[in-house]
Amino acid sequence: MRYKYLLILMLTAGMFSCKKEKGTIDLPTPLPTQHPPMVLLKDIVIPNLPSPYYHFEYDSAGKVSFVSFASDLTRYNVLYSGNKISEMRNNILVNKDRLQYFYDNEGKVVAVKYADSTGEVYKRIIFSYDGQKLIESERQQKEGTGFIIEKTMTFSYYPDGNLKELAYHYLPLVTQTEATYTDRFEQYDNNINADGFGLLHNEFFDHLILLPGVELQKNNPAKETRIGDGVNYSVDYRYSYNDKNAPLTKIGDLIITNGTDSGRHFQTHSVYSYY
Repeated sequence: MRYKYLLILMLTAGMFSCKKEKGTIDLPTPLPTQHPPMVLLKDIVIPNLPSPYYHFEYDSAGKVSFVSFASDLTRYNVLYSGNKISEMRNNILVNKDRLQYFYDNEGKVVAVKYADSTGEVYKRIIFSYDGQKLIESERQQKEGTGFIIEKTMTFSYYPDGNLKELAYHYLPLVTQTEATYTDRFEQYDNNINADGFGLLHNEFFDHLILLPGVELQKNNPAKETRIGDGVNYSVDYRYSYNDKNAPLTKIGDLIITNGTDSGRHFQTHSVYSYY
């Protein structure tokens, strides 16, 4: 099954003032709101996997203009209408798919359609929100003259906005076996997260979808646990950071918790660079 592929890669590798008016009492000037410094991710490198695993380029305004995955397995030119992504165009020789973005009246992405080089839409993802928080994605594939659901992802959050659980459900189809599993994230730090976007891209051969404005993880979890169908595991992470509190390295101790390999340890390792 597709969802196992990324795990296999991980294991093989060994593994982001009050206005004064006359006659009023002077009030103390409030402290300015503290915003994290802007960081522009350049590369994520995972030893023994195609490198760079992710690569980003930006325009003069700091918007993503180009992104590639797995040493140019896919390469996307990112097009905008105003400040909103209108399309991500894959420009590798054998694939010219266009990822077409659709928005609601509040500016949130509600759908992304996969169109091939002829313009035919063969797959689409529908997004649902609670306020500004993404709570579900539903991937559908074309079947005859309509679409059928092949995969759902459901998101729940801690009160601080960090992702708590991400549940996956692959529906039973001719091309895949039904499977359900959940990833739980715990013990977040207070530093900047650089790789939360990758949670939407858990299949090696699926397209990368960027959702500007959607923040799944503000900070970095020290623990991740998977339960459900297939291989179960837990990972304890440790990080190093730069002077802007963005991660430079992420090292994980992964232990298999079921099956014949239960108890085996593997090391995961990610390296981050910035502009």
